[in-house]
Amino acid sequence: MKKQTNLFILTLSVLHILIFTIQPIPASAIKTPNVVMTKQYKNIENLKYPTLISAPNNKAQNQVNKILLQHIKHSYKRYFKWMKEMEKMKTDPICKESPSVCKFEYITNYKVKFNSNNKLSIIFNDYQFTGGAHGNTVISSYNFDLKSGNQLTLDDFLTSEREYEKVTNYALAYMKKHPEIFYSDSTEFADFKVTNETNFFLSDKGIVLIFQQYEVGPYVSGNPSILIPTSVFQ
Repeated sequence: MKKQTNLFILTLSVLHILIFTIQPIPASAIKTPNVVMTKQYKNIENLKYPTLISAPNNKAQNQVNKILLQHIKHSYKRYFKWMKEMEKMKTDPICKESPSVCKFEYITNYKVKFNSNNKLSIIFNDYQFTGGAHGNTVISSYNFDLKSGNQLTLDDFLTSEREYEKVTNYALAYMKKHPEIFYSDSTEFADFKVTNETNFFLSDKGIVLIFQQYEVGPYVSGNPSILIPTSVFQ
């Protein structure tokens, strides 16, 4: 009986120590990552798109995912159109002579370019091949504030015409220094100007402008980009 009493007292002592020494983890110390998951639209392997999970709040998450879903829906319409065109062309004699000419492709995928400090940058790549020497890729950039769910534009970072002018001049100087990537003939940039419509994504060092094929360089350069350091526009 005495042994049982001593064991009971010892157990209470241990529980007392645990209760008063182990402190609960404050909610502020738990950081939930902003996770981006890949999905296939309508189970089509060539149509991949991102969906945000574990965002700071459901309202923002739903708002971001609505915009991303809207993009893949538009991609699906183009995909469906070209697949129907390809089916029609199968009866054309040229398809029997040169099958590769009649093999169309439409592929959508994406890259997460920035995911930090509740800011998210995603680049969509919509590639289509409808015959010819090569296909063509169109890029679309999406930048979000994950606390509000709002889509960010360059106007959120460049707040005046003067700042836009500084970024334009910096980009022009950079392109002229790198003729191996961009057009070597400076007259190609006579009308070049960075605007609120210019594609971009975020970086720890500033913002990164990204361009369409042929926009500022030859096809082999793909979609060239230029980092604009924060010091340039602030």
